[in-house]
Amino acid sequence: MFAKCKKSPMHVALGLGMIAIGIWLIMNDRFFIWPPEAVEVVNDDIWGFMFALVGVGHLIWVYDSGKSVKWNRVLLTLTGGLMGFLTVYQFLIWNATGHYMSWISNAIITAFVLILARRSDSGNA
Repeated sequence: MFAKCKKSPMHVALGLGMIAIGIWLIMNDRFFIWPPEAVEVVNDDIWGFMFALVGVGHLIWVYDSGKSVKWNRVLLTLTGGLMGFLTVYQFLIWNATGHYMSWISNAIITAFVLILARRSDSGNA
């Protein structure tokens, strides 16, 4: 069990992180405060569920004996898209309201995903 985690520790960390972000978004029903017209939509639990589902997908990929390259690319693309969206959206909230959101740490996670995707394409993941 742990041997598979040792072979893909970055995917495990990314999967657990995505699950944690998803749970955080599900538990906080008033996390996003801007724009006022979209608060109900952006605070919907479906966003958190998508993050958690992609995180679970990463963990399944780690334990899959086949390690499908196509599945890995799909997961990293979804992760990069979700984290990129979250980063930009939190930056816009901070810029519009002055209320700091954790966009800097999310930008770092997005960069981590891009580096992991780059390494995965070269067969070093």
